[in-house]
Amino acid sequence: MASTDYLTAALELVPEAWLLGVTADAAAQGATVGFTAAAGGLRTDVIDRIHAVCAARAGDPEREALSEGQRLDALFPNHRGIGAFDLLDELGIAPVYVLTTSC
Repeated sequence: MASTDYLTAALELVPEAWLLGVTADAAAQGATVGFTAAAGGLRTDVIDRIHAVCAARAGDPEREALSEGQRLDALFPNHRGIGAFDLLDELGIAPVYVLTTSC
C-alpha cells in the first residue's frame, strides 16, 4: 500500500467526531488543520493490525454495541482511554496547523 493510501486508511480509523474536535481546536487558534505522516512515519504495523481486527470482528454484535471510543480503547488498553491526539500519535499521523490570521 502506498503511503498516501496508508494515511487515508489511518484517518478512517479516527472517529469523525474526534477529527472535528481537532478541526475546532485549530479554528479556535485561528488556524486550519491538515494531516500528514509524523516525522517517524506512519505506523503501518498498527494501521494493518487495527484493520485486521476490525475485519475479523465485523458483524460481531458485542463489538457493534460498543461506541467508537470503546472499540479503540479495547485496541489500545495501555492508554486507559485513548484520546484523539494519542490515537493520531499511535497511528503516526501529525496534525498540521496553518494560521489563517496574521500575527
